[in-house]
Amino acid sequence: MRKFRLNGFVKLAAIAFILVCVVIIITNKINSNELAERKAELEEKVAAKTEEVGALQHRLDTPFDTDFITALAKEKLNLVMPDVTVFYNDLAK
Repeated sequence: MRKFRLNGFVKLAAIAFILVCVVIIITNKINSNELAERKAELEEKVAAKTEEVGALQHRLDTPFDTDFITALAKEKLNLVMPDVTVFYNDLAK
């Protein structure tokens, strides 16, 4: 009778141990998937920022000449040359 109780306890402990291991494995797999998604998002952000840095570096590398000043005045200040005719349109897009 004593062997049966001990044997039953060992079986119960083994089953409990296996269940705990399965739960830990599933939890780790879920965390791994979440971290992989987060990594992909961060890699996309890094790629976007790298592209932005490249564009800004290109702007820094452009020579500071008349063409650059004209383009900057058109882009940032909305200025035009004196001989250019500007048409305004108030129609909704």
